[in-house]
Amino acid sequence: MQWSFTLIAQESVKGVVVTINQKGEIESVPFANVYWLNSNYGTSTDSNGVFQLAIPSNARQLVVSYVGYQSDTLAVNDYNQPITVEIKRDINLKEVSIEARKRTSQMSFINPITTENISERELFKAACCNLSESFETNPSVDVSFSDAISGARHINMLGLAGNYSMISVENMPGIRGLGNAFGLSFIPGAWINSIQLSKGVGSVVNGYESISGQINVELKKPDYTERLFLNMYANQGGRSEINFVNTQEVSKYWSNAILLHAAVRPLEHDRNKDGFMDFPRLNHISVGNRWKFNNQKGVLAQIGLQYHKETKDGGQTEERIDSREEDPNFSPYTLKIESENLEIFTKTAYVFPKLRYKNIALQTLWKIQNQQSNYGIINYDVKERYAYANLIYQSIIGNSNHTFKTGVSFFHDDYQEQIGLSSLNRIENVPGTFFEYTYKPNANITLVNGIRYDYHNLYGSIITPRVHFRWAIDESTVMRWAIGSGQRTPNILTERQSLFATSRNIVLAANRNLPYGLQAEKAWTYGLNLSREFRLDYRDGLISMDFYRTEFLQQAVVDLDESPDFAYVDNLNGPSYANNFQIDISYELIKFLDLRIAYRWSEVMTTYRDGLRLQPLYAKNRAFANLAYTTKKSNEGTYWSFDYTFVWTGAQRIPITTTNPEEFQRRSMSPNFIQMNAQISRYFKNNWVVYLGVENLLDFRQKDPIINADNPYNRYFDASMVWGPIFGRNIYVGARYTLGKKE
Repeated sequence: MQWSFTLIAQESVKGVVVTINQKGEIESVPFANVYWLNSNYGTSTDSNGVFQLAIPSNARQLVVSYVGYQSDTLAVNDYNQPITVEIKRDINLKEVSIEARKRTSQMSFINPITTENISERELFKAACCNLSESFETNPSVDVSFSDAISGARHINMLGLAGNYSMISVENMPGIRGLGNAFGLSFIPGAWINSIQLSKGVGSVVNGYESISGQINVELKKPDYTERLFLNMYANQGGRSEINFVNTQEVSKYWSNAILLHAAVRPLEHDRNKDGFMDFPRLNHISVGNRWKFNNQKGVLAQIGLQYHKETKDGGQTEERIDSREEDPNFSPYTLKIESENLEIFTKTAYVFPKLRYKNIALQTLWKIQNQQSNYGIINYDVKERYAYANLIYQSIIGNSNHTFKTGVSFFHDDYQEQIGLSSLNRIENVPGTFFEYTYKPNANITLVNGIRYDYHNLYGSIITPRVHFRWAIDESTVMRWAIGSGQRTPNILTERQSLFATSRNIVLAANRNLPYGLQAEKAWTYGLNLSREFRLDYRDGLISMDFYRTEFLQQAVVDLDESPDFAYVDNLNGPSYANNFQIDISYELIKFLDLRIAYRWSEVMTTYRDGLRLQPLYAKNRAFANLAYTTKKSNEGTYWSFDYTFVWTGAQRIPITTTNPEEFQRRSMSPNFIQMNAQISRYFKNNWVVYLGVENLLDFRQKDPIINADNPYNRYFDASMVWGPIFGRNIYVGARYTLGKKE
């Protein structure tokens, strides 16, 4: 997160929620509920316990509540002064039952950027072994396999690949560059506290790379998470993992968190009998350590490190290799990927004690990433050294109707790629500056204008304008508009490693003065969102509709249609755009039974060598439904939780294979298919939770995901045309243990 306090207009109330711990010290309370009595206007405190809340007409009494604490209702007479609300721990926790109905996924009505907050409880609805598996119960993000060999997953948002979204960790660069290949699996699900999902262009404060949205991951913090968290998991595919999080107060000012994760998959599976493992064998370990400092006088700081190491072994099964061992013309196809990642971050901030609206913060990040891989006879090695710094200053202009953030940033990216005997190296140095102005004339209107200027040593000047506008039509209805541009450096080989799982020759653009001969990718994104809360039959609901359009000015295009022998990589020569419409409805059908349904239509068109075509391997239509039911807690504090997710995926265009021999041809469009996931969880009074789940309940699988699997070195071999599940039904079990929150 950024160490900053969001400012508010005079027609809003701002404050902080605190409590007194057992040592008699004042502590802020993160994620507490704050709302106006007899109103739908509400919000939650941030990780520092700070909140801001628009003031509807006739609002006088503010309610503050939090699980395990006594709710407090207070009269607010002076809206111009920040308030401090102290809540006390509730001796009789059984009386605090209304908190169980807080939505596990919430849409912010105050943020001018369309943002959905996915809580830890939402992540508990599915296995959520890592970030790539954290969106199974969310209709806005698609997750699929990139090929049928490596087991790598990629995400899509607004119809575009995940590399067009900025994936940050606590508002600092998280997954980018080499991380776009397998970095989603490097963030364990058990480490995640919440995810903020923002559609469209983001804030200029965070950089110029966001095009289709931002996924920000908040990890478990040293001072607010469980003292001890343990999670164990195993599934039908032979994957087992264990997660451990421990936090402690080291001194009055310092707190510490230790995060551990280990996963293994020692067995090979070939359920479709094509001679290839459905996914590779796996060994993975992650270690994290972070420290937090707060002198309670305005100085805040964090420092931490993370280390990840992963080894994957896949390719043809031992059974297939043994069966052809005596064939002199047989050469086994094996996969070997070794990935290593080390990062160190710091955050330092000073909040002026008497001017809480003014603060200055510095973020820094150093990252080393290595990958050594063999796809059959193709050797691909990458080294990346990345450094980042962002200095942010925040204050007001005259009064709190006019606020701003400004600062300077810099990143250095040393990228070294080796494919076979060819080297593709580059160094990027990008200094930049930004200014973001927020105007709030009243509680109903927010206008955010941002612009940044960066100078890229390879691509020259980058000017990034962005505008976000929020209009609260009434206390239950909010409309948002957004427009802005984004730019990114394409990492073709890293991001399209699925090409190595084919026999295609990769043909790069001719200009060798630029990375891969490609221009930087540039696009404009426009968006509109309308959200309305409603009450039907005494129960609350939410309906949200949005439309986003992205138009590319420059884009790296990978053409797989021209020939089965080649993958042509070139600069865009013609139009390329993505239209995305989604409607999302959430409602409590009956007491404790929540329903969420959604439909999304996407049209993603790109100009390839033979003209404008639909983007391959992406569904134009998708429907989603999730049912979540929680039983009432017993007198002993035990209860059940049931979750069911239904996803219908429409047809997807498959790259042209009509020039292949008939047995190696595929249909031009994939069939529609349905996936169902379900999970049952039992919560015990001794802080244990045991869960049993199944993914792909109907056991649907894509038939023959690998073209010409019997001859992996033949010209028609292709394992990249994956449009559906490969493994089929997957049953899993697990257990979680939590040892209390900090007092």
